[in-house]
Amino acid sequence: MHLAKKIAAGAQFIQTQYCYDMPLLERFMAKVCEQGLHRQCFILVGVGPLATARGARWMRANVPGIHIPDPVIARLEGAKDQKLEGKKICIELIQQIREIEGVAGIHVMAYRQEELVSDIITSSGIMRNRAPRRAAKERTG
Repeated sequence: MHLAKKIAAGAQFIQTQYCYDMPLLERFMAKVCEQGLHRQCFILVGVGPLATARGARWMRANVPGIHIPDPVIARLEGAKDQKLEGKKICIELIQQIREIEGVAGIHVMAYRQEELVSDIITSSGIMRNRAPRRAAKERTG
């Protein structure tokens, strides 16, 4: 697993690419947890609103490491307001990701939609009852 190599090289946190496929993420995180890697670094999952189905198809075809399942694209296509639907999908993803063992947080990337970030985070409820987490520091001496 590349993650283990990154941790061995000194990585304290990892940010994933955009994640729209929950079963894929769940399988990945299960492997991470089996190896105990989630206790050695913070794992931040990338999320972001999709503006249009056309844009989602382009990302899926042209951005390495991004998998956008057909049902997500179909949901966007069927929406009257694709940008609003993309925002809703992002909020739902955050709510699902927060339940996955080993995930330390999310990284919201809203390319050309930066104005949505605050509302996405607030609407997701991710900050409710949140206590700050700090990385464990090695003791020396």
